[in-house]
Amino acid sequence: MKHLQLFETYSDAEDVATELDNWIDANSDYISAYSLEDKVRELIGDEGEISVEEETIEDKGGMQYGENWNTNVITIKLNGKDLVKVCTKSDGRYAYGACSNMFRDLPQDKKVGDYAGVRFYFDRTLL
Repeated sequence: MKHLQLFETYSDAEDVATELDNWIDANSDYISAYSLEDKVRELIGDEGEISVEEETIEDKGGMQYGENWNTNVITIKLNGKDLVKVCTKSDGRYAYGACSNMFRDLPQDKKVGDYAGVRFYFDRTLL
């Protein structure tokens, strides 16, 4: 008989990458720096010091339409090094296109992607 497991265990960087990808997909309507930081803390536990930074990349293209086209980049750092970066639009929605453009030329161990592009930055070497 199979027993229910109350908590998932994430044994390696690929497990963490997969779970983060699923979480981003499920929360794509609104991702805040705080919620992403909480998810990373949940996944990696007490592996080190976690901090968060947010940067806004301005895009004045929408001004003529009265729209905000800025991109926010949420960076989760582990012991001072970039572990996860996710791009969102000005309203907090996940920005797949911005992630694909920003992270496409990185080595494979620094990104999570699908057949069409890069979903987000993730440095597997830190875990």
